[in-house]
Amino acid sequence: MTGYDTWITQSTPSSAVMRFFMSVPGQMLVNTAAFRLPEELRIEQTWRVLDVGCGRASLARVLAQRTGLQQQPVAVDVSREMLMLGRRDQLRDGVSAARLVQGSAIRLPLGDNIFNFTVSAHTVKYLTDDELAEMFIEVRRVMKPGALFLAWEFAPTRSPALDRWNRYVLEQGVPFVRFRTYRELRQMAYDAGFDWVQNAGLRPFLLPPIPRVSLIMGKAPEGWRSTVAHGRRVMEPVATEE
Repeated sequence: MTGYDTWITQSTPSSAVMRFFMSVPGQMLVNTAAFRLPEELRIEQTWRVLDVGCGRASLARVLAQRTGLQQQPVAVDVSREMLMLGRRDQLRDGVSAARLVQGSAIRLPLGDNIFNFTVSAHTVKYLTDDELAEMFIEVRRVMKPGALFLAWEFAPTRSPALDRWNRYVLEQGVPFVRFRTYRELRQMAYDAGFDWVQNAGLRPFLLPPIPRVSLIMGKAPEGWRSTVAHGRRVMEPVATEE
């Protein structure tokens, strides 16, 4: 991540655009649909919230302010420079709305069974399959029983040429970008132990003009389990011995 941190501090047009997109106004363009999450998911003030791959933590701060969370959301990112920008944002606003933590998505520096709701926006494209599998396992580990994990990312198109162009646009400052379909991500989530996965269908996203894929994943509440019946995955209560 040293190369990314060096790039993000430069005065090049691409790094300036990235810094803007990670700000609150930029996030309203890139992650427009996420700003409806408090109403769509009925986020409660008592929830513990985690943002993995938070950048400047703009989304975490907005969620905290719009929902009146009783505890600061935790915002984790591997980039030291992005977190420094996030701390400057909070100092400028005079509100410490989120707790910023430097750490990797595949080695979350957090305990088990803590969070009610986790988000990850445009992070998984930077991970190899093995790394993404580890990330999903780590996120599930830190989630409470019954918690939700919502992730969204840029998606592949039906045009190899367009996908190459989209990768070129997104690979500024990073060595690797991979697009995955919903089916690929759903299977990886189930392999990581999530009990149910659904297409979140987040819309709209204003910029950049690249399609998105989104999924919401769940960890079974206590006393419930995930099972496969007639080829379909369903939730059912765990039988207790009388």
